[in-house]
This record gives sequence, C-alpha cells and structure tokens, in this order.
Amino acid sequence: MVAYLHAAPAPESSTPPGGRDALALPGEALGSVLLVGEAARPAVTQALVAEGFEPVHVEGARAALTWLGLEAGVSRPESEPMRPAPALPRLVIIDADLPDGDGFSLCGVLRADARSAHLPVLLVARHPEEFHRDLAAGVGADEYLVEPVDARDVAVLARLKAGRRGEEDVYDAHTTTLPLVGLVRALLSGVRSGRVVLAEDTGAFVFRHGQVVDASFHGERGSLAFRRLLCFGAGEYTVTFGPELQRGSFSLDRAFLCEQLEPGLERFEQLRVKGLPLAARLTVDFNRLARELPSLPEDVEQVVRLFDGRRTVRAMLLECRFPEALAYEAATRLFMLGVLVPAILVEERERARESAGPPRLFEPVLAPDSEPDAS
Repeated sequence: MVAYLHAAPAPESSTPPGGRDALALPGEALGSVLLVGEAARPAVTQALVAEGFEPVHVEGARAALTWLGLEAGVSRPESEPMRPAPALPRLVIIDADLPDGDGFSLCGVLRADARSAHLPVLLVARHPEEFHRDLAAGVGADEYLVEPVDARDVAVLARLKAGRRGEEDVYDAHTTTLPLVGLVRALLSGVRSGRVVLAEDTGAFVFRHGQVVDASFHGERGSLAFRRLLCFGAGEYTVTFGPELQRGSFSLDRAFLCEQLEPGLERFEQLRVKGLPLAARLTVDFNRLARELPSLPEDVEQVVRLFDGRRTVRAMLLECRFPEALAYEAATRLFMLGVLVPAILVEERERARESAGPPRLFEPVLAPDSEPDAS
C-alpha cells in the first residue's frame, strides 16, 4: 500500500503558446494514467485529475497486461471475437510489490513488447533497497521513487512524460503549465540524471541522482545561477535524461530546495503578482531619500544605487547580491516611501523644462502702466 502520498493543489497557470500536450492547461484532457497495485490512492488520483489525466486502477501485473491488451502466453479461441486494444496510457505507475509478482518484472514485460516499449513507467517502492536503483535501470524504468512520495511529484512527472519527443528520452514543457520549481522538486524525488535547458533564456541546470549539481544563467554559474533561474526562467524548456558525468559546481537536494529555497521563491512570486512590474524603470528622488534615510537600514544603499533610471527592476534584481525576494521587497518599500519614482516622470519633467525655452534672465520687466518710449 502506498500510504504516504498526499494531495496538493494543481499549480496556477495561464494559456501558453504551442499545441503540444505538455503545453496544455492543467485540467484539460491529456489521456489516461494506469496505476498498478494498491487501488486506494486518493491523493494521487486527485493530483492526476487536477492535471487533466484520467487515472485507471488495476490490482496486479496480470490485470495490467489484460487492460493493456498484452496478456502474456494467452491464446484466444478462434470463435472468440478480438477485443479492441484500448488506447495506451500516457504513463504507467507501478508498485514495486504486487499481489501477483513485482513491479520490476512487469516493467520488463512492458519494455519487451513492441506495443508498450515506449510507455513511460514510474516505479514506486515502499522501502529503499540498495539494489532497487540498479534493478529499475536494468528493466528500463523511467523513474524510481521511494516512499514517502509527494502526490504533486507524481502529477508533475506524468505531465512531463506527456511531452515526450518521439522515441527519444527527451521531453518538452513550458513554465506556464509546468513551473520550474515543481519540476525540480519532482526530478529530485527520483534517482535519474539529466539536464534541463531553457529555450529562450540563457539558462540550464544539471541533476544527478536526486541532486542539482550545476547551473548557469545569464553569465552566472553555481547556486546563485540556479536560484535566479528558478526566479526568472520562463518559456519553453527541454528535459533530457541520461548520464551526466561533468564535475558539478555545487550540490543541492530536495530537502534544501523545499526548506530553504521555496519560501523565498513563493514570496518572490507573490511580489511579482502584487508588486512592482519587473519591466519598470525607476530612479531615485534624492530629496525624499535624504528625509527617509535615518529610518532606513544601512544595507539599503546596495539596492538604491542600482536604480539609475536606465535599469529595469529585473536588471536590478539580477545585479544585486541580496536574495531576490529580499531585494524585491526593499525596492517595493522604497517605491511606497517615494524614494524610488518612475524614470519616465523625471524624463517628462526634463522635456517640459527644455520646451519652455531658456530662462529670460536679462530681459527687462515692464510695469503694467508703462509704455515704451517712442522717441
């Protein structure tokens, strides 16, 4: 029994470009997911339904093969009509322990049949075993998870696998329907290796056996680049599974992501919704700054000096060495105090002064009742 899976709400999203299944909105029909083993999985079922999948439960290996139309060693009488083969599921989730066998053997059977060899298979084990990882790789499982497993991770992996690129172990997705934070959390719950590359932004990260080991984003590399990639990375991306042997620049596991990074990332997203637009250009009102300076922290100077009227809020956040959420909060607070003002207002004020012409410093001022001398 998979008893530790817990439900989570589906991620909020808006319509992305493109027509591939992986880019469909959560809740839209994406096909079925076959769950093999203990049927009492309300959390997984709820998470899959929220993502737009139709969960189908079967009790064991034989029932799974029957549902897939792949009964091994069964010959039908000629008089018995052939049952139409059902549409293959998008993903098969198999318990490692089954009432009539084991999940590893079932995965091997699926891989040996040409009709099901391409199906993504996710194995879930109740207890970690040293040999399970190698066994899962040996039978061709797409992923191996150990309890306790978050139901959100299962739903994310299902959505990711829906975007498979042909017969390759390459998957296409979009941050609108599959945000990077949820993707990373799901990838780090497994044991596979690979890399994620953004299509539009200069960014990528490498994961290996449950850890992120390298990242690059806009000229940065390491943990800072990874954090900024999660904050600013957007658009289509590609996930490629396979050996990653390069030497990493840092190491980050799922626990650190959830406990240390996610709170700041959630705060950053809240500020993006309610705070300053990232594309806004701001400049400093130095008179207001002088009045407010005694009540401001000393470190605020690190944020203020980056607002020169040319940088956007996004550019400031990328240059500032403070955590993104902290720098964003500081900028928002300074804007509310009037220390930061839209650069366009200052530019319009300067243009108005220029259009008024030069000051009339040396022209005489005539009295109202005086007239010019006619002589």
